[in-house]
Amino acid sequence: MSDIILPTDSNIYTTFQQLVTEQRLVFLAGLPGTGKSLLIQQLVLLAQQAGRTVDLLQWDLARAPFETAVLLQKYPESNGVTHPAIRKAVGLWARTAVHHWYTRHQHGNRLLIGETPLIGNRLIELVQSTDDAIEASLRSARTLFVVPVPSASVRRHIEAAREKSIVNPQHQNETKDAPPNVLHAIWQEVARLGQRLQLIKKSDFSEKSDFSAYDPGIYTAVYQHLLQHRHHHILPVNTLLTPSGSAYDLQLSGSELAAKPAEVDAIMQQIETEFTGNELETAVANWYRV
Repeated sequence: MSDIILPTDSNIYTTFQQLVTEQRLVFLAGLPGTGKSLLIQQLVLLAQQAGRTVDLLQWDLARAPFETAVLLQKYPESNGVTHPAIRKAVGLWARTAVHHWYTRHQHGNRLLIGETPLIGNRLIELVQSTDDAIEASLRSARTLFVVPVPSASVRRHIEAAREKSIVNPQHQNETKDAPPNVLHAIWQEVARLGQRLQLIKKSDFSEKSDFSAYDPGIYTAVYQHLLQHRHHHILPVNTLLTPSGSAYDLQLSGSELAAKPAEVDAIMQQIETEFTGNELETAVANWYRV
């Protein structure tokens, strides 16, 4: 059974205590390798300790109902990357699912905690500004996106821990974690995006032209851009956290949001009706235009 390991004098503990008291929806946004899974575990534990019933929305779990044998044959992975059609479908489903959750639980003590990578069109639909009935709940002050930003030293610690867990996983979900080489590749994608959006000073670019080293400042700037239409909080992570077991060990008081087969069919039909192949590729490639 997992325990609360956050130091009570840390900024993370103070922030999380406020979140479990005031918010209805909390999404931890960011890249793999920034400690989101462990922080979600700790946030869930604190919320349930405070008497909240917690429901969970996570990218890996949310996409699973869309990865049927039939759909994967039609929309296969490429080098381990989920097909654009499935990425778009999961995001559209999640936007509606969050709205339904928000409407259904307007009264009561339930808290929805989500994990939103955003990069590469992974639940980016939750932060895109769209003129629909769902937008109001996502813009609500009681919906908060939190971006954990590990220091360079903490990031190195997370990467070292990832290398060990890949070799010797303590939970089945750890087998799905991105290995260190993928963490580096995704980081460079973020850095290049920062350059493309002119969020990086020319001096920064000239000093580290390949952006091989993780940079908390660049990381923060990119995610602040992605979250410009949402209430968000940048959470510096300067404290090394070492769980006794797996970050995925969790006893949830509520449920995990997942699409039903009929919802999967309806969303995939919508995708196939609204987008041609090229239009879909373009839409997903331009995921960062929020």
